[in-house]
Amino acid sequence: MPRRAGEILSLNEERCFGCAACVAICPVDALDLSNLLVIIDEPTCTHCDLCIPACPVHALFFEKNIEP
Repeated sequence: MPRRAGEILSLNEERCFGCAACVAICPVDALDLSNLLVIIDEPTCTHCDLCIPACPVHALFFEKNIEP
């Protein structure tokens, strides 16, 4: 699956409680856990979408990239 043009993977920090389900399923190691919060390495992310349904609290989502 190609990356989503003009979008980035984002995290709702208020929902994330650090279960690391998304970190475990990421095939390219674009997600890491720090202080019970997921850190996204967006340039490494392939936008495969595996992490989104893996999150039990729906903290991961795609949004428009506002940076040029």
